[in-house]
Amino acid sequence: MIRIGLVDLDTSHPQAFTRILRTIPGVEVGALWDGHDVWPAGYESTFARENGVPVVCSRIEEMPDHVDAAMIHGTNWDTHIEKALVFMKAKKPVLIDKPVVGSAGDCCRLLEFQYKYGTLVYGGSSLRYAREVTAMREAIGPRQGLVSMVAAGPGDFFSYGIHTTEMLQGCIGTGVRSVRAISRFKAPVLAVTYHDGFEALLHLQLPFHEWSLSAYTEQGLRMATVSIEGLYEPFLQNFISLLKGGEVDYSLQGPVEAVRVHIAANISLENRTVVSLDTLPDDAGFSGRAFAEEYAAMKRRQQQH
Repeated sequence: MIRIGLVDLDTSHPQAFTRILRTIPGVEVGALWDGHDVWPAGYESTFARENGVPVVCSRIEEMPDHVDAAMIHGTNWDTHIEKALVFMKAKKPVLIDKPVVGSAGDCCRLLEFQYKYGTLVYGGSSLRYAREVTAMREAIGPRQGLVSMVAAGPGDFFSYGIHTTEMLQGCIGTGVRSVRAISRFKAPVLAVTYHDGFEALLHLQLPFHEWSLSAYTEQGLRMATVSIEGLYEPFLQNFISLLKGGEVDYSLQGPVEAVRVHIAANISLENRTVVSLDTLPDDAGFSGRAFAEEYAAMKRRQQQH
């Protein structure tokens, strides 16, 4: 039996993921801990009772004794690394929900710690493995045979927008060299240039809840719209496959590069310049603490209505 632990209960993902994991033979959600960035003290006990999680840890350091792997769902991505280290040091694989980190410096730190401890660090966006994205990748082949590609999606610029960037990666891979802002007229439009010269477009913060890919090939246009039905299953099944020693097309470099793309894009939107991913200042990025505070305030407002 593979025992999974939940770290932070901030979003809808812990409950949704728990339900899906329990449909996979040989997998159980066995423990949880919450840092109270969003929910008040006591919420974790209620969550555990309602979702059948047997162990509620009072300290995150207790959890490695109760689980074989952990999933980090905190909205404050500034604390993701310190929480992940609890499990990495114990040689317990960890899934970090998107975005895996929020600054250029933390991108480097996370990769360095994975190398140091040799522990699996999985995570990022479930859109990377969406069925429609996988089907599109198989239909169009490698990006060297493409003319261009457009990836579009909704939500805020970073926390939700990173879904769109990881969707693009899931279709045509990693290897971004630089980002150039084209427009922010009604929604940001960004040119993403790869090391091999290929250029794709990202359309972020669209006002409707839909993700789409448009691939311009030598044979014509191929399009895909991602359905939210069954979106999490491939992402979680891949995690469990890796825990069992299976092979999955995954590298931590992917979700880390997606973070760097958004940091570069933000700088480019401000300065109207081409921004290389390998020249980002360590302190460039997005505040996880500020986002968590905004998210918690939104949840409180929702409960009042």
